[in-house]
Amino acid sequence: MQTSCDLVIIGAGAAGLAAADAAAKAGLHVELLEAMDRIGGRAFTDTASLPAPFDHGCQWLHSASINPFREEADKHGFRYWTDPFQIRIHDGKGWLDDEANEQYAAFSDATSDQIDAAALAGNDGAAAAFIDRNNPWAQLFARNYAGILAVAPERSATYDSGRYTDTDEDWPIENGYGALIAATYAHVPVHLNCPVQSVDWSRAEIMVGTANGVVLCRAVLVTVPIPALKAGRLKFSPQLPGWKCHALDRIEMGYAEKVGFWLKRDPCPDIGMHYAMLNGPEAPDAAFLVKPYGRPMITFFAGADYARDLFAQGEEVAIAAARKLLGDTFGADIAGDIVTAKATQWVANPWVGGGYSSLKPGGGEARADLAKPIDNRLFFAGEATSPDAFTTAHGARQSGLDAVKAIAQALAG
Repeated sequence: MQTSCDLVIIGAGAAGLAAADAAAKAGLHVELLEAMDRIGGRAFTDTASLPAPFDHGCQWLHSASINPFREEADKHGFRYWTDPFQIRIHDGKGWLDDEANEQYAAFSDATSDQIDAAALAGNDGAAAAFIDRNNPWAQLFARNYAGILAVAPERSATYDSGRYTDTDEDWPIENGYGALIAATYAHVPVHLNCPVQSVDWSRAEIMVGTANGVVLCRAVLVTVPIPALKAGRLKFSPQLPGWKCHALDRIEMGYAEKVGFWLKRDPCPDIGMHYAMLNGPEAPDAAFLVKPYGRPMITFFAGADYARDLFAQGEEVAIAAARKLLGDTFGADIAGDIVTAKATQWVANPWVGGGYSSLKPGGGEARADLAKPIDNRLFFAGEATSPDAFTTAHGARQSGLDAVKAIAQALAG
């Protein structure tokens, strides 16, 4: 690692990798520092735990037709599934019929439209205020909202729904999204196992202290997740200004975890890949993706505080809870078909601490404020800073590219 450079980038997730690639192409001398022993951040494809690739984090090409990673998938030979798949609802006793599914879909669409309309009108209050709790589908909508946005609608601002650019094209990547990002940026030099401990920007040259030594630079780009910034593990001197801290206070980390179950046989021979939603009276904020890519596999998705509280107890506890829900939903006999299982542990990862960011009610322009540079020397990127693709890998990527444009201009001046 060089002792001086133009730009230090902290974090080798989608934002940091894209930024490092773009900065190098712009002629800047860059050092990319990553605390973990791999690149990708929350995009990680596990190829060791199950007989097929298992994405612990990013899995879907959201807004696929405008998602640049779709082009990368084509370039690198990664297969993605474009066909729509069925949604089924289990009420704790059995599967609901098509009429019930259509009723829920209608309620979900209408409620989402109300939340989006409120956001467009400048109302950044809680999304929960626009859920008709007298409707029998209200609780399922709230559970699904918590599963998708990683926080309960009571703690989520309408802006996170209304400002998100969504083409309704969510295409899962068979070979793994994490593997795709690793392939896309395999050429980018990175220092792994190199956690940054301090950023001293009181000097003419910024001094970045790491576990492996000190680097002097002209600018720093911070791309780490929200919890890593809030925990104070990364020390800034001087401290971040009040307006930046206020932006951080208005954004929280949501929670999203998974358990992948590999089965002896096809669990649903008459149905292809589908999404199973839980609507029993005691159902948690969870769902199942059944037969992803046609494999004999079921992925358990847990969201929001339920995911945090369950998975914080460790992998064995999480797998046991998911296994019980699996039996309650698909029948007790399915337990005998389980060959192996793997649980994610984002909540326990000190460099991540959860799933993805969520704007708090009343959070206003916190994402934009988080993205603003400090003194044209400290820059920020990552999914939490994206104006319209937060929570996504492609949003993180674009934030890194936008930051590099600003950095290049600042250093040229």
